[in-house]
Amino acid sequence: MNPHILFVIDHQLNPEKYTQEQLDKNANAAKDAADAYHAAIIAHGAAYTATDAAYTTATTYWLNEYFTRSGENKQDYFNELEAQS
Repeated sequence: MNPHILFVIDHQLNPEKYTQEQLDKNANAAKDAADAYHAAIIAHGAAYTATDAAYTTATTYWLNEYFTRSGENKQDYFNELEAQS
């Protein structure tokens, strides 16, 4: 499970939960991780667009792109967030 994607989904579900500093930190961490694996490039796109005021459409695109390319199950991420709360 990609922690950057999990963060972005949580941010979409709870837009007031994270500060701009936390959003930026996630985006930067995803960018650094992109050197290690291709899926993180997609995560970086999602995390980066989540820091923008008009993030909703772009973030949704990148999240869908991540799940399409990685083959991971989006529902697993929702289940994980539910388990954390």
